[in-house]
Amino acid sequence: MILLSGLCSALLIFWITGGDLQAQSQSAHANIVNAWDRLGLSILIGNVVSIVIAGSISMFMVLYATHKIVGPLYRFKKICEEVGSGNLDTHLSLREKDQLQELGLAFSDMVHKLRTKKTQHLDLLTQINTQLEQLTQDQNITTQQLEQINELNRLVKKL
Repeated sequence: MILLSGLCSALLIFWITGGDLQAQSQSAHANIVNAWDRLGLSILIGNVVSIVIAGSISMFMVLYATHKIVGPLYRFKKICEEVGSGNLDTHLSLREKDQLQELGLAFSDMVHKLRTKKTQHLDLLTQINTQLEQLTQDQNITTQQLEQINELNRLVKKL
């Protein structure tokens, strides 16, 4: 940006003063004080314009770069809140040219694995409930065993 600003300033100074200084240098009575006044004002105008242009370009570049990073981070925050609430049916989608693509893929993979584990646990709990129900139906069961089975049923329901 500094190089762009310097180049812009030099081009503006050349454009503003080029004709006047060339005309003055061709006359035998060049007025150095007049040339310095014009050159000083040209330098000031050139520098102000180049700073405004370079600042504007820098501002747009910063906004663009932060948008590419902050947008995905905001989506990560929202999806983390949903996953933290237990909703594993969410899907994280980032735009094609957003930053953090690899992190997004890893996060989606993690949610998929959690969803798979949750499904496996629910299947196991169903099997445990079925077996506990069968044990409860057994005629040869003692009262103490029935109490233990009921305690197991209570613990399985908590899961």
